[in-house]
Order: sequence, then structure tokens, then C-alpha cells
Amino acid sequence: ANGAVPFDRCASLAADVVKRLRTSDDLIHCMMVGDTDDYQAANVVNVAILSAKIGMGLHYESAALERLVLAGLLHDLGMWLLPPGIIDKPGSLNEEEQAQVYAHPEEGRRIVAGTGESYRWLATTIAQEHERWDGSGYPCRLKGGDIAESAQIIGLADVFDALITQRPYHARVVPHQAIRGLLVQHKQAFQPRLLKTVVDQLSLYPVGTAVRLNDGHIGVVSKVNPRFPLRPVLLVRRSADGRMTGDQAPLDLSHETSTHIVEVLPATQA
Repeated sequence: ANGAVPFDRCASLAADVVKRLRTSDDLIHCMMVGDTDDYQAANVVNVAILSAKIGMGLHYESAALERLVLAGLLHDLGMWLLPPGIIDKPGSLNEEEQAQVYAHPEEGRRIVAGTGESYRWLATTIAQEHERWDGSGYPCRLKGGDIAESAQIIGLADVFDALITQRPYHARVVPHQAIRGLLVQHKQAFQPRLLKTVVDQLSLYPVGTAVRLNDGHIGVVSKVNPRFPLRPVLLVRRSADGRMTGDQAPLDLSHETSTHIVEVLPATQA
């Protein structure tokens, strides 16, 4: 079983991801674009990236961040064993298919548990990532602190990624709406501290979001200000009269108190 799970490769990738996230938001930007044909492959990468970003907001040390990335990369191990027809099915699943989906966290746990004691934490994370803070998750309907924090983080990242990625059964929403969706529709399902951390780390206007300012200028969020979630750093793309502005210095809204965002735009208008 050990040979089937590429722990070494995933661990070195995890170290790279953490290193890059410490110096740049490039990976977050790529993730937010949500443009992929293979959403299953994209999902594991996106969940790994976002989980690490949440961990950074919680002041995790590097080793713990790398563990989160590893768990993100392997969180859906059990799903990879399902027939492709179930994963790609646009309509609703029948009872038997539903049962197979509900069993996938346990399947993943079993595979990892078989690799020995040193990955017990990972087996637990995989088993619990679909559990929810309010007890509404599966397979064991665990609640609150009974769910490992790593599993709560992976679960939250997974839900966010599902919202911003086109799937056979739903259209993608832009990151700005996904953040709102987490805070409105999913607020019982996740620990308040983790939801707050997502907003702090991504802001209500995540990297890549196109916005209009009160002076009419249009820009794209290039960096988040964790202390001021409503005041990110922008690259201004168009002036108030609609002309492209060429390369401009970044505009940090936390320093520009008279300027604020009035509207989020479709990416095509940036």
C-alpha cells in the first residue's frame, strides 16, 4: 500500500508550496481563476494551497503548514477509487452511488492507516474532512472540537474550492461571492475562528477580483491587507473615462482613506 501513495513526492511539493506562499500570492491568484477542465486534479492543489493560507493566518509553524498541504493533496484519496461515472455525473446520485460517496473518507483513511503509525494524523484528517462543526457532516456526524482542526481546515478549503470551480452539477461563482456564501450559507458548518481567518487571509475581495472605485477607476486586487479586509491593494487598469491606464504603481486602499470599493465587476470588465 505504501508504494501506492507518493508520500515523498507530495512532501517535497508541500515544502515548495509553503515556501512560495510565504513570499507571494501567485498561487492564490492562479487558484482564484478557477479555469480548469480537470477539476478533480485542480481541487487537490487548490485545497492544499488554501489550507496552508488558513494555517498561516492561524500562525502555524512551517512543519504544521507542510502537513496541511500534504493533507490537502491527499484529502480525496478515497474519491479516486470511485467509478468516474459517479464523480462526473451531472444529475443527482442514486442511493447506491450516494453510499459510495459517503464511504470515501473511510476508504481514504484505511489506505493511509495501512502505511503505518507515522501517518495516523493524516488518516484522521482524511476520515474527518467532511465532518462539520454543527454535526451536519458525514460519515460520523462529529461535532465541534471532536473534529481534528486539520480536518476542519481542509473541509473549509474544499467547500470554498467547490464554489469557485465549474463542476458538472453547478456553475462557478466568483471568489467574492464564494466568501459571502461561506459566511451566509455555511456559517454553522465551520468554526467561527476559521471563517474569520479565511476572510482575513483572502479578504472580502480576494486576489484577482475586479472592482470599481468610488472615483470611477477600475482595478484588480493584487494583494490583501489582513488587517483591513475591505481595503486591499489594487492595480488600476482603467481610468474613470474607461481608458486603459498602462502599468501603474499599486494603489493601497488602506492608505487612501477617501477611496473605496463600490462594486465588484465580472473579470471581463477589468
